[in-house]
Amino acid sequence: MMKHLSLLALVFLLTACVGDRSDLELFVTTTKAQHVARIPPLKEPPKFEHFVYQAQLMRSPFVPPSRELTEEVVDTSKDCLQPDLQRRKGRLETYALDNLKMRGTLSEGDTIWALLESTDGNVYRLGVGEFVGLYHGRIAKVTLQFIEILELIPDGSGCWTERSSNLELSGK
Repeated sequence: MMKHLSLLALVFLLTACVGDRSDLELFVTTTKAQHVARIPPLKEPPKFEHFVYQAQLMRSPFVPPSRELTEEVVDTSKDCLQPDLQRRKGRLETYALDNLKMRGTLSEGDTIWALLESTDGNVYRLGVGEFVGLYHGRIAKVTLQFIEILELIPDGSGCWTERSSNLELSGK
C-alpha cells in the first residue's frame, strides 16, 4: 500500500510540473534579441609575395654541408692549448650539455660512474676522463650530486681556453 501511495504522489508531482511555459519562452526570445554578440570582422590576410632563390653559387639549403665545411679548423702552428682532433669522438659529443640530464650514479669500490640521459631517451654510463658535449668536454669529477666537465672553448685567435661546467643530478 505504501508503494502505491508513493507512486501516486510521484505521478501527481510530475503532472503538476507540466504547464504553461509561454512566459519562459518569451523571456528567452527577448533576451536573445537584446544581447547580440558583437564580433569584429577579421583582418585581411597579408598578401603572399613569392621569393625567388637566386643563390645558385651557394650551397642548397636542402643538401647537407660537405665535410670540409663542418670540420673544425685548428691552427696548430701556435703554441697554446689545442684540442686533439685526431681522437675518435665520444658517443655523447653530439649533444650540447643543455640537452643532457644527470639521472644518477653507479659505483664499484672507489669508482663512480654518472648516468646521463640524452634527449632521445637513452641513458649512458660515463666515468672520469670520458668526453661529453660539443666543446671537447672531458669529465673531470663525478660525485653523487654533480659531474664536473672541463670544456675547451675557442677564443677566436686559434687558441682554446678551458672552462669548467657542472651537470647536476636531476630528478625530473
